[in-house]
Amino acid sequence: MLKLLGMLCILAGSTGLGISFAKELDMRVQELSELQKLMLLLKGEIRYMHQPLPEAFFHLSVSAPSPFGDFFCHTAESLQKRCGRTAEEIWKKNMGHDLKKLHISMQERTELEKLGSMLGCLDVEMQVNTLDYYLEQLRLSSARATETAKGCRRLYQYLGALGGAALVILIF
Repeated sequence: MLKLLGMLCILAGSTGLGISFAKELDMRVQELSELQKLMLLLKGEIRYMHQPLPEAFFHLSVSAPSPFGDFFCHTAESLQKRCGRTAEEIWKKNMGHDLKKLHISMQERTELEKLGSMLGCLDVEMQVNTLDYYLEQLRLSSARATETAKGCRRLYQYLGALGGAALVILIF
């Protein structure tokens, strides 16, 4: 009886691990999609509403889900206070604090950091061009993430279950 319970625990744990890895892929796709929507909204705030960055970030924070809403709210507050820091420093600090648990890749995180360094110091047209470039990068990253998720989701789930079965056979 105890052996059977141990087998079931191993099998359930490894299957859950496989499902968890598959879920991570889906979270990455979802976060990249949300980031695309938010950057389009930011572009509209800057281009058509001619909002300064702190106000544009406040508007984004209202409609953005967590953790993006928190990030934009904290960044807007910090930009209004400044305290001798540049917009790039504020962006990076808040990214490290609010967006550290995102499921995006290191390259995508680096591109997001670069965006922050460009937004605070350029005129409106250059900021819009920078956002256009970043949106194109996001579109490509999102397409790659979708393909990866589509190809690997089942693989992770099956490997989790099969790995658990193999482990049960080896142990018992």
